[in-house]
Amino acid sequence: MDWRYWAALAAGLVLASLADWLFAGVLFHEKYQAYPEIWRVNGANPKALIAAQALTIPTVVGLIALMQLTGRLDLIPALILATLVWAIAAAPAILANGIYIKLHPAIIAMHTIGWLVKLALISSVASYLLRL
Repeated sequence: MDWRYWAALAAGLVLASLADWLFAGVLFHEKYQAYPEIWRVNGANPKALIAAQALTIPTVVGLIALMQLTGRLDLIPALILATLVWAIAAAPAILANGIYIKLHPAIIAMHTIGWLVKLALISSVASYLLRL
């Protein structure tokens, strides 16, 4: 592994974290209080935030590895791959959670869209950096 892989990993982690912050933390933030009883802790919970952000690591590593294994390093094929990962894994999981867990529909929508954006950002930056 050369510097391009590590650069793609670092950039992917930063962009994925920013997408999470925007789609799961900022947009429709007030809708999280529609059903306050479903959340474990009211207010800030640094341990939960760290744990949730740590889960970004396997997402970025896995998508970059999948891009490399399948040879989908050009931008459009990488974006198609990211969309397929979203369609077969992230979107169904979030939508199933929305069926069984009492969440505001705006939260479900933002998390679903946020995952697509996160995967698209990771694949885009990895496509650029891995082909340098």
